[in-house]
Amino acid sequence: MARPKRELDADLEKEMQRTAAEFKRFRDKNKLSQKFLSEIIGVSRRTIQSIESAGIIPQAATMQKFRDLRAKYESEGKPTGKRKSKKTKEYEGEF
Repeated sequence: MARPKRELDADLEKEMQRTAAEFKRFRDKNKLSQKFLSEIIGVSRRTIQSIESAGIIPQAATMQKFRDLRAKYESEGKPTGKRKSKKTKEYEGEF
């Protein structure tokens, strides 16, 4: 039996809020700007803004790139600096 639309909407809203918090928490923890994160993942800054405000659900490929990046940060640490450093270019090349 299918769930009522209201339940589906509530579940979708919860998922959007969880994803928004996941992105924001990662950026805050690693002191990353939305622009920097967007460049590494390969989406626009506006897309990151929309994800973090729970306005959109990221595409599967975007979520995979985000999770891969998060795993890399946890194992190796983050690149530093505001300009695209050699380390940043390494991260970008992998995503």
